[in-house]
Amino acid sequence: MPTKAKTRAARAARPPSRSGAVRLARALLLTVVAAALVLAALSLAPRLDGTLAATASARSDTPAPLRGGFTLPRATEGSQASRRTPVVVAVEKVRGAVVNVSAEELVRIRVPSRGSSARDLLFGDLFERPRYRKGYQVTSLGSGVIVSPEGYVLTNNHVVERGARFRVGLLDGREVIAKVVGTDPSSDLAVLKLDTKDRLPYVPVGRSDDLMIGETVIAIGNPFGLSHTVTTGVVSAVHRNFRAGDRTLFDFIQTDASINPGNSGGPLLDIDGRLVGVNTAILGDRNAGIGFAIPIDRARRIAEDLVAHGEVREGYLGIVVADLPPKEGAAEGASGGVVVTAVDPGSPGDRAGVRKGDVVDAVEGFSIETAEEFRFRVRDLPIGATARVDLTRGRQKTTAAVTAVELGPQHAADLVARRVGIQLGDERVRGGSVVVVRSVARGSPADEAGLLAGDLVREVNSSEVATVDDFRKAAARARRSGQLVLLVQRGYAAERIAFDFD
Repeated sequence: MPTKAKTRAARAARPPSRSGAVRLARALLLTVVAAALVLAALSLAPRLDGTLAATASARSDTPAPLRGGFTLPRATEGSQASRRTPVVVAVEKVRGAVVNVSAEELVRIRVPSRGSSARDLLFGDLFERPRYRKGYQVTSLGSGVIVSPEGYVLTNNHVVERGARFRVGLLDGREVIAKVVGTDPSSDLAVLKLDTKDRLPYVPVGRSDDLMIGETVIAIGNPFGLSHTVTTGVVSAVHRNFRAGDRTLFDFIQTDASINPGNSGGPLLDIDGRLVGVNTAILGDRNAGIGFAIPIDRARRIAEDLVAHGEVREGYLGIVVADLPPKEGAAEGASGGVVVTAVDPGSPGDRAGVRKGDVVDAVEGFSIETAEEFRFRVRDLPIGATARVDLTRGRQKTTAAVTAVELGPQHAADLVARRVGIQLGDERVRGGSVVVVRSVARGSPADEAGLLAGDLVREVNSSEVATVDDFRKAAARARRSGQLVLLVQRGYAAERIAFDFD
């Protein structure tokens, strides 16, 4: 029996079996495959790194997937600079100078009964003397534009005409109290002054005489209470006349920039951000793509007069005109022309050679269709300006150069005597004085209206008058509206009587 040492030696010397050879071959094959995979991975590593980086970048630009795994593609990111159009630049420059104007009216508010019992609550207001307190309520909302660093605001007269107190809202959210510097109802313009010592942003005043039909304009305002709303459009027409109720409005800028209730008094700007008009009216109750703005050339002159004098100084030519009947066969509503019916002695028109019976063809190059339009063109002349008036005298054409002068209080009184036919005087009464009619010219408008010597004149165009000096000043202001409206008292009765006063 062999020993254990001999047995181990015999096993070690025995050749390997078939199954051991198979295992050895598999091990070698696995080693070769592993080496091949390592070499392949090393060769693909640079390309794989680039692919992973691109995938990571794409994922960073892709929004989080929506439920269900779907994502919407996004546009390539662009800079704001490429979208900063001239309109954007203009709005950024001037938007802070556009304000919201709130007019508040002083009203009496009924105070309910102080009782606490059911009986007092039900019957207190019936049997107690009613009590009131003063308060303010907003009567109109509009827009305005700051036109100087001192805080002068240009807006429409109809925005402020009913207000007793005014609040102006700025872009930064502040509210500032404002006071009225002056108003001009005939042009529908007003100037406010903000009660602040801060220097404010303002819109530089441009010009409207070189506006081009089709050029881009921008309107900013407070339509329907939506603060600092911006709309754009083009100049649709210049020197546009249109009907508004029972009157004709002359020489407006027409635009299709959206203008709605609340835009009144806001700026109309050119593409450079300069003020070229004051938004005033729309055609109809809502915007239909037809809005109107007061040209800044006229608004600037009126605003400067209101700031300097508190009122508009009106040019006076001394020429009285009337409408001629349309020619036979003319279309309905056609104008028959405008004829001079009188020239005040010693007036600028008289000195320039204008004669009764002349037919007015044009003023400063603007064709005159109606007497109302002639009066508008004359009132629009600055003091000291010389206007070219084209006339037809008989069969000949002629031209007169007429220089507008200021209509002072004394000239206004003389004008009342000539146009209305009354002479006035002061009369002392208990507690002060009154204006009394001294005489009425036979056949004059005052005579036809039934005025008599001894009648008292209490008001001129809703302004109280107590002396002839008061009357003269009020009459000078009234001429701008084209009408002299007198509140005449006789005994205990009083009546308002209107006279043409151009």
